[in-house]
This record gives sequence, C-alpha cells and structure tokens, in this order.
Amino acid sequence: MQLPLVTVIIPTFNRRQWISICLDSVKSQTYPHIETLVIDDGSTDGTVAWLKSQPDYAFARVHEQPKNGGASVARNDGIRLAQGELIVFIDSDDALLPNHIETAVNVFRDHPNTGLFCCDSTIIDSNGEVLFEGRTWHEIQSELRNQPVQTGFRSLSNIFEFSHIFPGFTLPKAVFDKVGYFDQSIFPMDDYDLMLRVAGAGYGVYYCHEPLALRREHTGQCSGVANSVDTCRKQMRALHAALQRNPELWQTSAAIKRRLASAKMELALSRMVAGERAGGLGTLLQAVATDPSQLFRVAHLGRRRLRRLVASA
Repeated sequence: MQLPLVTVIIPTFNRRQWISICLDSVKSQTYPHIETLVIDDGSTDGTVAWLKSQPDYAFARVHEQPKNGGASVARNDGIRLAQGELIVFIDSDDALLPNHIETAVNVFRDHPNTGLFCCDSTIIDSNGEVLFEGRTWHEIQSELRNQPVQTGFRSLSNIFEFSHIFPGFTLPKAVFDKVGYFDQSIFPMDDYDLMLRVAGAGYGVYYCHEPLALRREHTGQCSGVANSVDTCRKQMRALHAALQRNPELWQTSAAIKRRLASAKMELALSRMVAGERAGGLGTLLQAVATDPSQLFRVAHLGRRRLRRLVASA
C-alpha cells in the first residue's frame, strides 16, 4: 500500500531561536513520506536568511508571506501550498515526538472517516526544561476541570465541554474543503473553533492520550496569561458559534449551560488577574447565575492553579 504524503506546516514569526528544534523534530520522524513547509509571517529576526543558509534544513520549503497577517493566515496559505493528503500543524516554538506522524497516519488508515487527529503534550519552558514535574497538558486540565480524558473518538458534545491542545493537529486536506479554513479573527482560539467545526460536520475526532508533542511556554505566546482576557472572549465566540451551527447540542442543556458558565468564569478570573476587578466581578456573577456550582470552583483554586486555568482558556 502506498504511503500517503504528509505535509507539515510550520508558521513562524521571529522564532529563529527555536525553529531549528522544531525542524529537527520533523526530520526525526519515524514516518518517511513527509513534505515540510515553513510559512514565514514577516519575521524581522533573520529567520528566512538563516534557514536558507543551513544545509541541514534544506528539506524544508520556505514560503515568505508578503506581510505579517497572523498565524491562521499563514497556516491557510500553507494549506493551499501543501501537496500532502494529510496535513500536520506544529508551531515553530513547539516540537513533535518521533512517532507522532506515524501514529496519526495509522489512525487515518484504520478509521477513514477521521477528520482530525490530536494528542497530549508535554509542557516545556523557553530553555526546553520540562515544567509541572512532567505532568502533561491534559493531565493538568483534566484535574482542573474534573473531566477525565482517554484515547479514542470524542463526540461534538464532549469537545464542546473539553477542548484539546493544538500542537500536532493533523487533518486530511480534503476536510478543509468541507468545513473551511482557520479563522484569524478568532485567533488564538482558531484551533478550538476548527475542532468544533470538524466534529459538527460529522467527522471523527480522534484523541491520543499520549504526549506526542512538546508545547513551549514563554512570554511571547499569543495564548499565554498576558493575553488571557482576549483569549477567553474568543473562546466564548467559538462556543456560541458552535451552538448556532449545531443546535442539537442543547439536547444536553445542563452540560452546555455548565460549560458556558465555566467559560464565563474563566473570563471573569482573567479580567480580575488583568486588573479589571469591577468588570471581572460582574462577569463572575453572570457565571454563578448560570451555574451556582462555579462558586465551588473559585473556592478550590489556588493562585498557581488559577494561572494555569487562565492560560488554558
């Protein structure tokens, strides 16, 4: 059987210090049939010139965007340029474990209706040191949200209640023709929005509860704590858009209300952390009015746990 070509799309903007680690992780994949596209989104740190001067990274095709348009725009242009049947997305400050692509390809081979493959991630800092004593992203989020996760297919309602982390999202290129591309206006929640659209269109969404990627935490992240208020608002947009597309979600109305209240609570806490105390308190009261159990959530959150929750929104 002929192996499908897999295109790895790496959007980058001023990540010269980490992009070599990302590319090394692609080069180290156990799966052999890979096309690598680096979409430079107007970097000013010499990323493009450096890449073109490095023989070790000649396997990567570099496309320069005419201007900085955002990660979603860069990913979308990468999709249009991709020749692969399957597309893997990894940001230039993150990395893939060696068996990531092989694992994903096997899932698509065994389950033809799969529209998206995702996995867990180990969290590292700017120097590559493992954070949180090696506990993975979804282990932490599962504890914070009191929602266990395991390997397998997840329904639209499950995804609505608990999203997955982005590094290593893999989709058939043909799926984008059905559900549309990334939406830059909702960035950095564009990955969650895409996941909801894929599941809402009837495709299978497969989650592998293994840390097959590395997610780097650093101060320049668009989805980090410093940008948490905007991120939480975008999350609310993604949830409401999913409800408009798939009103059948309301069949589990209690769970839906709980999820909306939880998202509103995350926004409230983010606003208070950002110094918007009055606005944050008003949003908190709205969340409690929707779901009084949110009060217990606040009571059980320590400062460290709160910061993780805000960062994850």
